[in-house]
Amino acid sequence: MKLEAMLWIVVLILVALAFLFPKTRTISLSAIGVAIVAIVVIVVLAKRGEPVAPVAAAPPLVEQKPVDFERFHIENLDKADPEAKNRIRVEEIRFDQIRAEAGAERGGIRRIVARLYNDSATYTLTDYGYYLVVQDCIKAVCSTVFDQHGLSTASVPPNQARDVEIAIRDGSTHDRPPIKILGTANILLTPAATRAQLAGNPKSTD
Repeated sequence: MKLEAMLWIVVLILVALAFLFPKTRTISLSAIGVAIVAIVVIVVLAKRGEPVAPVAAAPPLVEQKPVDFERFHIENLDKADPEAKNRIRVEEIRFDQIRAEAGAERGGIRRIVARLYNDSATYTLTDYGYYLVVQDCIKAVCSTVFDQHGLSTASVPPNQARDVEIAIRDGSTHDRPPIKILGTANILLTPAATRAQLAGNPKSTD
């Protein structure tokens, strides 16, 4: 920048000489033009050499916790009918004829189908909790490849059974199966909770 300032001083001097000495005006104007070109070149080169200011990084997005609709549903059920979860003991419901429904891709599993039995003699089962474990068995060695807790709605009168479906949910895309079995699938499905009402009473929707 010092050289640039000196050139501007030279330009001012040459302008003054051009006015004071008309005979040398042509030479002075030519020198002025050369000085201005030199100043422009110096400015351009100086700007090219300046470091680029780093772009401020965007603040990280705050991860939003997904709404647990299942927990919200459970809380509503407990508020509407606090005794519902105590009418049928967990030991009074059971799963049987459990099987995996294959996905489009070989070895893939999309959902579990089972028959749910309500052995209570008094109450209609309205909701059931479960714990699902999927094992992949290869040469008699079984490894757990997926497990899932959940609560589902059902309407199973006393001493009756209904077929139920449990979707595999793990956030996978629709074009790929969440689970892929390389050997033989072994499905373990156990009841974990119950909710019930008197037989013949309509289920509350509150």
